[in-house]
Amino acid sequence: MTARQVSQFQAEAVGALVPFAPTEVEPDGVTVAEADFARSVFPHVPFEAARFTVPPGGTSSPDQHAVQEIWVVHAGSGTLDVDGERSLVGPGSLVGFASQTVHEIFADQGEELVIYSFWWSAPDE
Repeated sequence: MTARQVSQFQAEAVGALVPFAPTEVEPDGVTVAEADFARSVFPHVPFEAARFTVPPGGTSSPDQHAVQEIWVVHAGSGTLDVDGERSLVGPGSLVGFASQTVHEIFADQGEELVIYSFWWSAPDE
């Protein structure tokens, strides 16, 4: 690989933005925009991602699925319920869910919650 090829690759890969698909509004008022990796310089990442918001006083619907998931709370504070156990989360909180774990977030602290979610297939057990 020549120096020119290396710098060209770095220019494309470093700091490249991943676009989001159009935002959808769910029946519970939560807005969701999935990352569109297919239209980025990273079309084959081994995970999916989305940004979602929960309006003040709102809640996400209880969720349970076969994938593993991590949430990063970007803004706002609220109460997280994981299989019936509750804890407060806020900016910078990082929480993970094993597959089939029931999880729900409440924006019960008077502010909108903005969360980034990353999920991938659970390994075969």
